[in-house]
Amino acid sequence: MLHDIVNALVHFAQMLGYVGIYFYMVLVGTFIPVPSELVLLPAGYLAAKGEMNLFLVWICAALGSLSGALINYFLAKYLVNKLLKDKPVIKKVQKFWEHHGKISAFLAPLTPGLGQYISIPAGLSHMPLRWFIPLTFSANLIWTGFLIMIGYIFGVGDKAHKGAVYGSLVLLGGVILIASIYVMKEMRKERV
Repeated sequence: MLHDIVNALVHFAQMLGYVGIYFYMVLVGTFIPVPSELVLLPAGYLAAKGEMNLFLVWICAALGSLSGALINYFLAKYLVNKLLKDKPVIKKVQKFWEHHGKISAFLAPLTPGLGQYISIPAGLSHMPLRWFIPLTFSANLIWTGFLIMIGYIFGVGDKAHKGAVYGSLVLLGGVILIASIYVMKEMRKERV
């Protein structure tokens, strides 16, 4: 039974192709609760088998996630802000975002279940796109790359490349390092 489910998911990812993966990830990036794992793990597996290009899958997935996040951002910026502009909750969100917006925009997409919603407070607080886009895209590159590499490792089976494992660890270490540097800088600013 599990074998049939896995085969169905692999077939689904193959049927979607690169453009389909992009549009699926647009849905993942919005407020619609669609799990990215259903497509990215099988796509990584297919890349390991040589049936998809690893780099194209990765870029399509990250760009799709960013596009979905931008949909949320603009909906919150224009629609929700007009409906709630005088509510105290908006002022609280804006105050939080002034102090923690950049790190939140970067770390939230790396958190399952939270990443797709962080673009809403970013839009509500009018975070500049010059910060929102690179931070969100970088985080999505890391998250989608991590999921794709897990599928890739399963695809190569017993011959799992050490490079794939080390690459995932480097990505995770990079996130921790960047977050730590940012938090230390913010703490120093508050002391001054």
